[in-house]
This record gives sequence, C-alpha cells and structure tokens, in this order.
Amino acid sequence: MDHFLYQGGALYAEDVPVAEIAAAVGTPFYVYSTATLLRHYRLFDEALDGIDHVVCYAMKAASNQAILRTLAAAGAGMDVVSQGEYLRAKAAGVPGDKIVFSGVGKTEEEVACALDGGIRQFNVESEPEMAVISKVASQMGVVAPITVRINPDVDAKTHAKIATGKSENKFGIPISRAREVYAHAASLPGLKVVGIDVHIGSQLTELAPFEAAYKKVAELTEALRADGHEIQRLDLGGGLGIPYTQSNEAPPLPTEYGALIKDTVGHLGVEVDQKQELLETLSVAERLEKVYGMMQAEMSVLQVEKKIKTRVKSQMERTQREYYLNEQMKAIQKELGDGEDG
Repeated sequence: MDHFLYQGGALYAEDVPVAEIAAAVGTPFYVYSTATLLRHYRLFDEALDGIDHVVCYAMKAASNQAILRTLAAAGAGMDVVSQGEYLRAKAAGVPGDKIVFSGVGKTEEEVACALDGGIRQFNVESEPEMAVISKVASQMGVVAPITVRINPDVDAKTHAKIATGKSENKFGIPISRAREVYAHAASLPGLKVVGIDVHIGSQLTELAPFEAAYKKVAELTEALRADGHEIQRLDLGGGLGIPYTQSNEAPPLPTEYGALIKDTVGHLGVEVDQKQELLETLSVAERLEKVYGMMQAEMSVLQVEKKIKTRVKSQMERTQREYYLNEQMKAIQKELGDGEDG
C-alpha cells in the first residue's frame, strides 16, 4: 500500500494533487509520501516486536534530507556506506549509536570521522579493512565496535547482478573461514567484536534463502561464542523484493519475514539490526500507472533512480496505453539486466 492514488481522474500524493505540485515547483520533480515511508518503516519495526532490534534505512536507496529526518524522528537507524552518507545521517539528527557503517574499502579518513562522531558498528568486509580500522582506532585511543560480514554461500534466487551471498560473489568473508577471521579480529588492538553481519542480496521474493542463511548464522553464533567471542547482535540484510509485472508472485510480507527471523535466531538472545531500502515497494507497472497522464515524472526502481519522461494524450485508447506500458517495462527490464550490480 502507498499513498499515491487517483481521485476523480487526478493523481494525488496523500491529499495533495500532483498537478498542483508540478505547477508550484515545475517538472521534473521528486515527490515522496511521509505517510508511505512511515508505514513501511513501522511494518518492519512491528514485525520484529518481541526481540531487541533496530530497523536501519539503507541510505543508498535515497539520501534526501527530508526522508532521513522523517525516518530519524520515527526512531529508525541508518545504514551508510561512505563518509558523505554518515555526515548526512548525522545532519538529519540520527545519533551515532544508530548508524551502521557498511560498504567495502572504508578509508582511514572515513573510519576516523565515524569514530569521532559516534558509530554503532563497522560491518567489516575484509581483513585489510579490519587492519585499517584497528590502526585508526588505536591511533585515536578508542575502541571500534565491529561485526564481520560473512558470506554464507546461499543462493538468494535473485538476479545474478544483485546476488551477494554465494561463494563466488565478491562480498564478505567465506563462512568456512569465519572462526579464523574472528580469532584474528580478537587479537588486534582497538577492536571489539560485537556481532555478525550477513547480506545475501536484493530483490528476494521468497523466504527460503533467508531461512538458509540465518540458520547458518545461528550455528556460527553458537560456535563463535564457544570460542569466547561476545556475539551481541546480528546485522541481517537483504531486501524483500517487488513484483515487476502483474504475473509476478507477490513477495513475502514483512510480518512473515519477521516471524522467520524470530524462528531462526530468536533463541540466541541477540539484538537484531535489520536493514531495508524502504522505498523499494512498488511494481514497475504500478509506477507507470502513476505517471500516466503527467507531462513529466521521475521514478525509482530497485536501488537506482531511473528517469521516465513521457507525454501521453488523454484521449488514448486502452490498447494504446497497454502497448506503451509494455514497451516501458521491457526497456526497464533490459536496463536492469544490462547494468545493475550487487
């Protein structure tokens, strides 16, 4: 559900006619619904009710300050992948203890900035990155909280370009090396191991891959605790998908996803960090419906904002409109197939 609906043949964003916004600010423009953003955040927050958790908005989806302030005021954390995103999150009022620093190749400057401003944890992608964080933290005389991103070798059953959890994918530490790498982390100065990070991909439309990955994480948690590590939290990622055509099967609901998390890791007594791209909610067909009849519009699909500009005559026959929609969907699907990466 979203709050972009037609009333009397006119498209409304919540209770505001989109045509009035266009007249006021010109086109093209971006329009976001506060009610929709808050609804999506609360769905995930409520789905995890009963276990300690923080729902983190993945800022790569859109880092507009109005979006960040809205979610921050609701209690959301932020998942950032750069110093720029970190500073934008702080500027929006997000406290450091609700900011998770993910992403590959963190620089010394980025690490120092986050340690100085406050950070919930660094999700470490590699051993060289671990060494960088240890060096900077030691120089600053502080302790950096870290998790290690584990690659569980699970097929996310999504597009190859956005799958990140198979052994052949470039992300994270192979789960077969996890205990060795955690032992190394514990030996480095300036680091405190606080948990495990896992992210198997985006656009997941079934729960089985999540279940397989989280069961492996649960087993690893118990093994690492037996080795003496204090595993306090699990950073669980992977975006629930959206239907790209009307024939696509509906993806799982956040409530079903939350129940799966409780079933697989709820017995561990850990805090769960859940990252989601809360803008990733509408199908291409639905989005095209919403720009039909408008002079120009811009839309977001998957994790990349793609521009669609169109002029459609109001007297178009239904068959002409369906042809237009099909051609646009084919073009978008081709772009996704040619250019997206995980």
